[in-house]
Order: sequence, then C-alpha cells, then structure tokens
Amino acid sequence: MITIEIILFIILVCLTVYGILLIRSFEFMSVPELKRQARKGNEDAKKVYPVRSYGMQLWMFLWFILGFLTTSIILLIKDIFGEWGAWVALLINVPLIVVLHAILPWSKRPKPSLHMAAIVSPYLEIILRKSFPILRRLEKWVGRWIQPEPFMLIQSKDELLEILRHNADEFKDEVTKHELKIAERALLFGEELVTDHMTPLNTVKFVDSEELLTPVVIGELHDSGHSRFPVFEGSDQNIVGTLYLRDAVRVKKPKPVARVMRDDVKFINEQQTLDYALNGFIRTKHHLFVVVNEFEDVVGVLSIEDVIKQIIGHPIRDEDDHYDDLRAVAKKNALQKHKSHSGSHV
Repeated sequence: MITIEIILFIILVCLTVYGILLIRSFEFMSVPELKRQARKGNEDAKKVYPVRSYGMQLWMFLWFILGFLTTSIILLIKDIFGEWGAWVALLINVPLIVVLHAILPWSKRPKPSLHMAAIVSPYLEIILRKSFPILRRLEKWVGRWIQPEPFMLIQSKDELLEILRHNADEFKDEVTKHELKIAERALLFGEELVTDHMTPLNTVKFVDSEELLTPVVIGELHDSGHSRFPVFEGSDQNIVGTLYLRDAVRVKKPKPVARVMRDDVKFINEQQTLDYALNGFIRTKHHLFVVVNEFEDVVGVLSIEDVIKQIIGHPIRDEDDHYDDLRAVAKKNALQKHKSHSGSHV
C-alpha cells in the first residue's frame, strides 16, 4: 500500500512540475505573436493560439489544477506518515512550493517550449470550451477584486533577451539579423562600463595649452585621424579644455591652443555605465568626456562614437574624423610613438 502511495506521490510531483512548465510555455508568447506565426503556417502556433486566446480563463484553470495537485500531495504525505504527516508535509511542501511556484517559473532553464503547449492545447481547448460559462462568470467575479493583468508578463530584461534569441528564426522574414543584434546590444547596453570602452590614457592624443597652432601642428592634428583633442596644462592630469579640429583649421595666424580651445570640460567616472554616459552626452551636448578613476586621476577619454558603437555593433565617424575606428588608430599611433622612442635609446 505504501509503495502505491509513493508511486502516486512521484506522479503528482511530476504532474505539478509539468504544469508549471506548461504555464510558462503559454506565457512565453503573446496572442498577436502566436496569431502571426499561425498565419505563417507554424503548426504548433495554430494549436496554441485558440487556447491562449482564452487569457485569464486559461490562467485560472491551469492554476486551479496546480492548486489541486499541490493539495493532493499534502494529503498524500499526511496519509503516508500518519500522525507525523502534517509536519512531514510542511517540511516537504514549503521547499517544493517555493521551487515550483516561485523559482522554476522565472528561471532561465529549462526554456519555455511552444511545442509542449501545443501537445496539450487540443485537450485544453475542449475543456475550456465546455466550461466557458462557468469560467466566464468566475472571471467577472475575480475582476471585481483583482485588476486582470496581461497574461504574458516580461519580468526582466533577461526574459526579453530570451524571447528575442528564442524566436530569432521566426523573425527572419521581417527583421534582419543585424536589427536583432542591435536590439540585443541595446538591452545589454546599460550593463557595459565606461572603463571597458574608453580610449586609455597612454593612447590618447593630448595637446599642450601653450603649444602654437602653426600649419605644421594643425597638419599633425589632421593626420592623427581625430576631431577632438583633450588640452592639458602642465601635465596630462590637468585637463583644461578640448580642442576641436574644425576650430584649429580656421586659425589664420599661429595662436596658442589656449586661445582656440573650448574650456568647458566634462568628466565621468570609469565605473559609470554607457547608458549613463549616453544620457550625459545628450544632456550636456558634449561629444568627449574625460574619464577619471575613484581617486580623480585621469585614465582616458570617452567619445560619443565609442558609446554608439556598442549599440550598432560597428564604428561610426564624426564628420571631421578621418578613420572609422579611432580607438584602434589611437593605439596604433601610441605603439608607433613607443617604437620610435625605443629606437632612440638604442
């Protein structure tokens, strides 16, 4: 007898797990998306779409079944263990309920399966159609106390990313792979740090505030490939302005950089996110930030092009820039400069 009850217990637990996964599979796609896929000939979508259209009624029915299964597990445990059954049921069911009803539905694994929902959808449709009058009245009654929410709830950015990746093949006729990549990059954008995308200090092209802007100097600035240059006074830890190439080329007679530069310098901490940096660029209308660490030491620069590159996936150019990837150019120039210095010491 005990053996039969244990087998029944295992079956009930398996059905409960299956029920949770089934709910997540139904929640995975919206009704409009299922309708779109059904029109394109997706057989699973054709089966799931009519059932998914029941919305709140489907939700109430599935959770009623899960409640029934959970209660059955509790009663079965009490029957197996006798007078200790209540305590055993408490010890077993509290973790079980937490795992099945709280952790498993929002975990990344296993992934929701449209096919899993399609397997039971024909049977669920029959049940829902037969019980529609009862469920409809129940839905109206529940609606008086609880404001119904959309059946498909995206709880986090990770879930939205999962939906994009999971349905990449389904979107291919309407959205290009590049567009999907941009969407994915945009969602991950806020997690990227300035320190990982700035141009490091040792590769930055600085300009001394006291240097004269002669035709030769302007030519060197032009050949560097950059359109904006941090201006220092005394050392590269004392940034006093930004020299724009477009301003330098307008100089008719040699002038000190200090008289041509723009002295409104903006600083950003290296541990800030790119999302924060982009908002800063938009708010201040600046295109170049000086990056500092926690001790206020200058560690590099960040341009608006560096930020936008992370969204679109490839370098962009300012209208005055002469190269696509300015960070790569800066590193190359710094390496060449290092080699020339090394050669002079030989």
